[in-house]
Amino acid sequence: MKRIPVRKLPVIFLSSVLALCGNVAKADPSAFVVYDFRNNRVLDGVNLTTVRPMASITKLMTAHVFMKMSLAAGNRSECTSVIPEHDPSISTSTRLPRETPIPCSQLFYAMLVSSDNHAAHALARAIPGLTQTDFVNEMNRQARLWGMHNTHYADPSGISSANVSTVSDLAILSKRLMSDNISRAVVRKVTATAGITLNVHNNSGFMKVGFNNTNRLIREGRQVLLSKTGTTRAAGYNLLHVQPCGDGRIIGVISMNNANANERIEFTRRKLYQNMCF
Repeated sequence: MKRIPVRKLPVIFLSSVLALCGNVAKADPSAFVVYDFRNNRVLDGVNLTTVRPMASITKLMTAHVFMKMSLAAGNRSECTSVIPEHDPSISTSTRLPRETPIPCSQLFYAMLVSSDNHAAHALARAIPGLTQTDFVNEMNRQARLWGMHNTHYADPSGISSANVSTVSDLAILSKRLMSDNISRAVVRKVTATAGITLNVHNNSGFMKVGFNNTNRLIREGRQVLLSKTGTTRAAGYNLLHVQPCGDGRIIGVISMNNANANERIEFTRRKLYQNMCF
């Protein structure tokens, strides 16, 4: 028998280890639901009513309430809002200019495409006569009206861990947003945008600010009806993703507390594949 040179053993050993690692099952999220919106039924799921921080998935309700309140306030085509120089309630950064009026339409895209927290708070302050507290109260009133009984909103961005929900409630939210006359067309269009460059006015003129969608599946070219990521230390990595299938079904995969950004994408991709939604 021919002896294998010692110097080749590490390579063989490493290949074997890598092969074994490739067969290790990925960790599933703490809670998820796979929902058939066309036939109104749960296809798969665990911990459907477990309450967890939803992080920036909060912004979907912010979008709906902003549009609803804007309509009630009249013509808001010239709506603007300002991001203050310092906001002690938000620890994250923003690439949008501060202390200068920004059109609400641009804030809307920044909020839903790149999940900008400052944009969400600015939109909540944009309705005349309403404080941010009033706005959040309306978000909670809308959730109760829609039957989202395990959902609570504490701020318009989701940065607080007191913004909580369940995958079942988020399926209700998805269904409502996709059928609501006020928000379905705009929210669908914006959340499905892979990337956008905004020409934003600042104190020295104009600046171009580019945003990529935080959902990589959209950037890869998938047709999407509704989408939102959410990430905080308390929430883990969340993803709400709804897309049409080739056979006319509409499948949503909503997962909470994935281990990292890549796993929430791969878990969603796997569940879509298992349910033959391509």
